[in-house]
Amino acid sequence: MRRILTSILDFQLRHPVVVLMAALCLAALSVGYTYRNLGFLTSPKDLNYADNHLLKLSREIRDFDGYDTFVVVIENRDEDRSLSFLHALVPHLEADRKHFSQLFYRVDPESFKPWALLYLKPEDLAALEKNLREHAALIRQMAASKDLPDVLGAINHEMASAMVGDLFTGFLEDKGDPAKKPVDLSFMIRVLTQMHQALEGDPEYVSPMDSLIAAGSSSAFWSNTSKAGYFWTRDKHFLLLFVTPKATDAGFSNKLDALNRLRAAISEARSAGFPDIQVGVTGQEALNQDEMGTALQDIRLATGLSLSALALLLIVFWRGIRRPILEMVELIVALCWTFGLTTLFIGHLNILSVTFAPMLLGLGIDYGIHWLARYSEEVQQLGQSREAAMRATMIRLGPSIVLAGVSASASFFPLMLTGFRGLVELGKITSMGMIMTTLSTLCLLPSLLMLFDKAAPARPKQQAPERSDILFRIGNRSARIVLCLSAMALVCSLWGMQRVSFDLNMLHLQSKGAESVIWEHKLLAESDRSSTYGAILARTLEDLSEKTRSLQSLSTVSEVQSVLSMLPEDQEEKIASLKELGSLIGLPEPAAAKQNPIDLNRLNDVLGRIHFKMVDSRAADWGAAKPLVEQMREVRTLIEGLHSQFQSMDPGQQERRLEGFSERFLSDLQDRFALLRMNLQAKPMRPEDLPLTLRQRYISGDGRYLMRIFPSGDIWEPAFLARFVHDLQTVDPNAIGDPVTLEAFTKAYRNACIQAAIYAIIFIALLLLMTFKNFFHAFLVMTPLIVGTVWTIGLMALFGVDFNLANSLFLPLIVGAGVEYGIIIMQRQQQDGFIGDKTALPASTTKGVILAGLTTTVGFCSLGIAHHQGIASLGILATIGSLSILLAAVIFLPALIQSLRLVIQGKIS
Repeated sequence: MRRILTSILDFQLRHPVVVLMAALCLAALSVGYTYRNLGFLTSPKDLNYADNHLLKLSREIRDFDGYDTFVVVIENRDEDRSLSFLHALVPHLEADRKHFSQLFYRVDPESFKPWALLYLKPEDLAALEKNLREHAALIRQMAASKDLPDVLGAINHEMASAMVGDLFTGFLEDKGDPAKKPVDLSFMIRVLTQMHQALEGDPEYVSPMDSLIAAGSSSAFWSNTSKAGYFWTRDKHFLLLFVTPKATDAGFSNKLDALNRLRAAISEARSAGFPDIQVGVTGQEALNQDEMGTALQDIRLATGLSLSALALLLIVFWRGIRRPILEMVELIVALCWTFGLTTLFIGHLNILSVTFAPMLLGLGIDYGIHWLARYSEEVQQLGQSREAAMRATMIRLGPSIVLAGVSASASFFPLMLTGFRGLVELGKITSMGMIMTTLSTLCLLPSLLMLFDKAAPARPKQQAPERSDILFRIGNRSARIVLCLSAMALVCSLWGMQRVSFDLNMLHLQSKGAESVIWEHKLLAESDRSSTYGAILARTLEDLSEKTRSLQSLSTVSEVQSVLSMLPEDQEEKIASLKELGSLIGLPEPAAAKQNPIDLNRLNDVLGRIHFKMVDSRAADWGAAKPLVEQMREVRTLIEGLHSQFQSMDPGQQERRLEGFSERFLSDLQDRFALLRMNLQAKPMRPEDLPLTLRQRYISGDGRYLMRIFPSGDIWEPAFLARFVHDLQTVDPNAIGDPVTLEAFTKAYRNACIQAAIYAIIFIALLLLMTFKNFFHAFLVMTPLIVGTVWTIGLMALFGVDFNLANSLFLPLIVGAGVEYGIIIMQRQQQDGFIGDKTALPASTTKGVILAGLTTTVGFCSLGIAHHQGIASLGILATIGSLSILLAAVIFLPALIQSLRLVIQGKIS
């Protein structure tokens, strides 16, 4: 190793410009290649095991996965206002074909008209059938009417027939007969009211048909359908719009652009007349994009802060700017190489690997620090020339840097053995990064020093460090005190470990201020409806029906959506009943569409005859019930008001307004009767009869049926999530969807992190054992890592910090740093031994370790400012861990060496 390192140094001393230019060219090529080709993965599915069974299943629902990935949530304070905002927003989005391929905000009721009566509840259908039977004659007459007087005449005829035929309870029937239904004049009242409003110039028209045909029914089918078919949550608290971004090869950047454009369109629509509307965007893809977008912003800021803090720290430590600049150049070049290799061998970053840059800055700068610290000692304390100092540094320290770099890389290598894609990729990137920083330290830093460092004057060479250069001297008494205090801290930390848990809630990792997170919480809190759902496929309608019944019986399930939930229930029975009713009523074909001038004389005559029947005294004499008497008075008052309007209005204006009303009224009648005629002859509705937008979402290309299963609780709470997924899998072991993927991901990730940490420790131990060929020395090198880690977990318990899916990475991240400190200290201890009866380390070594620890801490600490809670928690915990390990290296390890010095001296000798 020394011969190889000496050859590398010789080449740099002879050709420093060539080495520097080659390094910078490679860095420039790496940056350009990365800029053009590096992608980003945002979904948890992209991080799971490559051969995971769930990933294979998820490919089966690929036909449905691309729809409705963004959910626009409009908070409803006024139903009409919310719908107005929706209709103002939709045209803006529909015009933007670059970003959005489909909007799904309404299922048009017109598509269901041929089967409308089949959707009625049994009790509503029974009420409808009863009304149709009772008013069959009136319906036939109105269906054949050609003008307004005809319709009013038909109503009058119905009333007369009812009186003569003894059908109006309260006129000729005994009051106590419960079999008779009291007459209802609501239809007449609504018709006359609409006429009155039309004569006053009111353009609004409300169909009176509900009061005739759907009386006694809770169905709103016969009502105005202009507000029907929209997607409301429970109690209409939120109005939902589902947006599908246009799929392109741009991946993350395209989806993020689409999300930003969607939010910009919402902002424009609000500012154009809806400042009172509260609206936001959520959904699984919006959560993913916000998470990655926030993470990228945080990493850019953290990288900049890390570079600035590292530069400042080095300037203070070196008391100048020349060597800090050289060290930062070497580090940035290594970072550029790492980006290039990442793009070449992996091609993308994910939410885990995106954090590597600031971490690599903090970890990778250590080797340059150790190099410069030893180089400075050789120059200043031992009187070496610049070239001689670099040779001595390369020979004495180079192998330790190689070992530390290989150890750091090996500490990340076990991440690749977990098989968990997100950790595998992070392991590859960080392992390559540590190798690149090691290479840049040994293969570039000497060239930079040759070109830009000041030549030191030759001084007499010393045989050993001067006593003034010894920073730490630890005797037996000091060692016992340190070990006792350390032991107490270890015991307390071990006791506190039981208070540290593992938080698997992924929503707790994201930025609290992210719009998608805020609105996801709102949906969960105020509507009990998550934007995520489980998914199960069925091959037949019978299988679909059976699984739906099983799912609806589960307490963890709030709703099951499939084609069955959109098809009418009990179709065959309803169709048989409607066909029988149709033959009884015998609706005629609609009258010829011809608008004749209003015959005012006929109209007045019909109104007069109706008015005649509404005599108060006669109704009372016949024993009419009080509600009917009040309705008769209202009809009489309305007719008298119409007569007054006829007399006071200009005849031309009166005729125009009545003709306008007549046209709307007759058109309404014909539409309703056409709908009724169509439904009385309905055939069973099949899945292929559903609108295309629904078929795309629930029927695959090969004819399988999708079930969307929505949870009844908070899907982000791990305990409920586990129950929900377990329930789904009891119905179908092949259940899939975001909750299933999320549950599998969280558990797999947690186990993979634990597995990686164990692998890392084993790998490092084996590497140290092969290097030192001495179990005792290998154990001593590992003690700062072991002791510092236990202290770290104890501090987590003290401050109430739990592990989560982000900060659980801290142990694999700090293994390399912890071992590095032990290697440097043990290497120097083997070279210089003891001074008298005390353990002492030269200032250059101790300061180098301390500075390396502080720079590592700065790299991690810069992550602590992140808005992304997972990244911030990783930065905070890794900062605590790196400081704990540093303290164990510079305090605990020398104290332990001092206590065992006779054994160590014997081993060295």
